[in-house]
Amino acid sequence: MTLKRILFGGLALALAISVAAANGNASAAERLAEHMADLEQLTAGFDQRLVDGRGIELRRTRGRLWAERPDRFRWEVEAPFAELLIGDGETLWLWDPDLEQVTVRPYDDRLQATPARLLSGAVEDLLEAFDVDHLAADAGRDRFTLWPRAGDALFERLEFIFEDGRPSHLVIHDGLGQRTEVQLLDVQTQFDADADRFRFEIPEGADVLYEEAEHSGDD
Repeated sequence: MTLKRILFGGLALALAISVAAANGNASAAERLAEHMADLEQLTAGFDQRLVDGRGIELRRTRGRLWAERPDRFRWEVEAPFAELLIGDGETLWLWDPDLEQVTVRPYDDRLQATPARLLSGAVEDLLEAFDVDHLAADAGRDRFTLWPRAGDALFERLEFIFEDGRPSHLVIHDGLGQRTEVQLLDVQTQFDADADRFRFEIPEGADVLYEEAEHSGDD
């Protein structure tokens, strides 16, 4: 790790904590920031399921993710149907190989509550967008609840769980009583560099849909 990266990382962490302290629970924000500060890279398997308000499972997917700051991620669904989501910090590609269709759009506020963006985004951006509560830790487990500050957020709250300092679960609660539960498996905080991991080459003959960015009403 270079000296420049160490200095910049320390400055960003200090800024993140000061922003959170000015807006809510400083100790909870500090604890979350400390956990997030070490996640410059992360790769893990994932098991994701959508559950309704009665606890009935509506959909389940499995796959693998790679996340690297700032804002680069690869979310690769393997089952039950293949799907690929790639972001390079500016552009987002969603590839459906069964339909041979790719959707292309710039980053915007709709990404804020996605697991990939939470794990790859800047710590200061995360703490500026959310108020943070911390529930008592037990047996190496830290549980945080994040409340969006934006009044038009697409979800009600999210839970971020760490075990032994590494993220293990994300739970996103929407306003309809549904929740998306993501379990992270075999979490690693380093992976080999690959220039193509966070790029997407549109296959020849694929249908391409272009979407425009959407932003919150505060802009």
